Parts: sequence; C-alpha cells; structure tokens
Amino acid sequence: MTTRSDTDTYDYPRLRPVEAFPAVVSGQEVLCLRDPQQYSEVVVYVPAQTASILGLFDGQHSLLDIQEAFARRFGSLLFREQLLKVIQSLDEHLLLESPRFAAHRARLEDGFRQSRSRSAILAGKSYPPEATALRQQLESYFTAAEGPGATPPSPAAAGLSGLVVPHIDFARGGPCYAWGYRELEGASPVDRFVILGTVHAPIGRAFALTRKDFETPLGTVETDREFVDRLLASVGDQYLEDELAHRGEHSIEFQAVFLRHVTPSASPVRIVPILCGSLHRFIEDRRSPSEGRDIEAFLAAVRDTMASLGGRSLVLASADLTHVGPRFGDPRQITPGQLREVADADHEMLETIEAGDAEAFFRAVARDGDRRRICGLPPIYAALRVLPGAWGRLLRYRQWPDSQGTVTFSAVALYR
Repeated sequence: MTTRSDTDTYDYPRLRPVEAFPAVVSGQEVLCLRDPQQYSEVVVYVPAQTASILGLFDGQHSLLDIQEAFARRFGSLLFREQLLKVIQSLDEHLLLESPRFAAHRARLEDGFRQSRSRSAILAGKSYPPEATALRQQLESYFTAAEGPGATPPSPAAAGLSGLVVPHIDFARGGPCYAWGYRELEGASPVDRFVILGTVHAPIGRAFALTRKDFETPLGTVETDREFVDRLLASVGDQYLEDELAHRGEHSIEFQAVFLRHVTPSASPVRIVPILCGSLHRFIEDRRSPSEGRDIEAFLAAVRDTMASLGGRSLVLASADLTHVGPRFGDPRQITPGQLREVADADHEMLETIEAGDAEAFFRAVARDGDRRRICGLPPIYAALRVLPGAWGRLLRYRQWPDSQGTVTFSAVALYR
C-alpha cells in the first residue's frame, strides 16, 4: 500500500548519489547503478533507453516532465505505469531518496554508532568469510605468477616507514598487495599502522576518524584509541563528524584483512584508521593542499602524535592510481596505445613518490586537471607529508585492463 510520503517521493523521484557505469549484460547495453556508501548491497542494471532519463530523477522533475522528455528524445510514449515501475524498483533497491531509504539508513547508522567495532562488510562479497579459505586466497597471491614468489624483502626493509598499496579488490590486485606486504616482512616490529585510506563518498572535512576496531574473518584489528584520542585532542572532535563514512568504505577494510593475515595470530594488530577526503578544490584553484590550514594542522598533528606517543608507527597509504574508460566518464573505450600512455604518465608520477616529494606528486596529478582520475591522490599526498625526508622504491606497477574501465595500481615502499 502506498503512503502519502511514498506518493510524494514517486511524483518527484530523486536518485541518491550512486556510482553509474555502462556494461553489457546478456548482450544488452545497460547502465549499472551501485551505492558507494554500501547502504544498498546490490548492483541494479538499467536498460540504456531507461537510463537516459535518470538525470531527471533529481527531485525537481515530475512524472509528467520525465514522460515528456522521453517522448521528445525517442519519439515514443513512456506510460505512467512503466515509469512508476522503474521508480518503485529503484526505491525497493534503496537507490532513491525516500522514506523507505531514510528508515533503512537510520537503522544501519544507529547500529554502527552503538557498536564498538566496524563489521567486515565485504566478507562473503569481495573475499571469503571463512578464515581458512581467506588465508588460502591471500597466500596464493604471494606465489602467483605476478606475485613476489621467493623474492625476499630488500635489505632496506629494516628502515621501512611507509607503504603505498592498492585498495582495488583482491581478485584483481592481490599479487600487487603481496609485493607490498612481502617488504613489510623485513621491517622492524611495528606498534601501529597509520592507515590513510581513500574515501569514495563525499565527506564534510578533509579527514575522518573513528575509534572503532575493525572486524575481519581472521580476527579483530584493534584501533589504537590512545593515538586517536591524542590526535583528537590536537585537532578537535569535529573529525569524528564523518565517522559514518568508515561504515561502508573498503579502502581500510582491505588493509586490515591483509595486516591480520601477515601478522602472527597471537600478536595484536593496531591501526589508526584515517579516511582522506578529496583534494580537487586545490586542483581547481591551482594551489597546493599545503595552503589549506585544516590539512596542514591535521597532518602536523599526526606527525606530532607519532613522535610523542613513542613506539614505531608505519604509515600505510591505501591507494589506487588511474581510472580511465567509459565506466569512469570517458566517451570511448580505451585503446592499447592509450594504456601505454597511461603507463608512461603513471611512472612519471610514481617517480615523485620515490623521491618522497609530496608537492611534486600533487603537481604531477594536477597539471592536467587530474584527467586520469588518481583516486589515491589524498592518501599518498598525506603519507608523503607525514613522512618528511622519506624516499621510496617502486616494488610493482600493474594495470587491470578493461575496455570499459581500466584501473592501475602499485606497491611502493617508503624508507627513512
């Protein structure tokens, strides 16, 4: 039965912020809709013709407006019943701003706030939920053809102070993860890992903190609450305002899983989970993030907390690199020649990371307006600023080529 509120929602439908990318399913061109915030766990396939009207699902256009736009574009009628069926399906899959979604979000967010830990939301989706199968999968990446195999950690690993590792799903990036974590095997004992993760949904501030532990099928990864509390004492509790972003974000979860795997089961793993927001306002304004007072103050506080708390901290940037192709907004499929150009540009950018030069890294990304969509820009920049004087070594660079959407990623060790 449809309530008055539901009717209002359906009369002026408003699509939530979703990730949209083209695909071919059973020979049919479709637009895939996915919720980057993980309130909805499904991927919805929308036929190409129907997808053409989704831009009008903005809460401002009525059903009649949408029907008229459809008729002008295709010269055929979109009956009200057909349109309502599309709207109802999107609502049932929690992709519309509606009373149904608001109630669902409130339940999830309330549960997250009350919990001491953050659930492993991708267990059973991106990796096995059972410990033995998960360990077998992760270990296979070390022995895979693209993995490190018997390659030992480098002699410099004892001075390892940071790592750049992917946050792409294990199935595509597993061997590259293994190159980074193999180098970690040679490092001096670590008291805590300061994980700087990309956040894939908008947040209000430049960084988002949480005190919550991270659950994994291999055991709990503890958040270093003393570190977080000291950091908050310096920067203010406002950096907990976006804590909910941690609930659905995968970039720290994947590192928590791998860290728990490479650490003896009897030993604790302690992390400082920090999500890093977009730096695109600085790209648009043609200025360095170092000119952002909030960013400068936060990164200085991270450095000071690492120094004052003592022990050994290792900074880990959870970061992918280039995203190109129709899936990410490019008009055409990516050619092999373009992939070679991407690799050249990526390697030029990676040289600035190896030099430990945060500002040169930012300029390498910003000079073309971030045309390659380097989603690891914020955490890598932050890691280099937190580790002044560090120098790096590229361990592995990989592309996952797909005509619809290619992603590149790397493992880089940082030493001091």
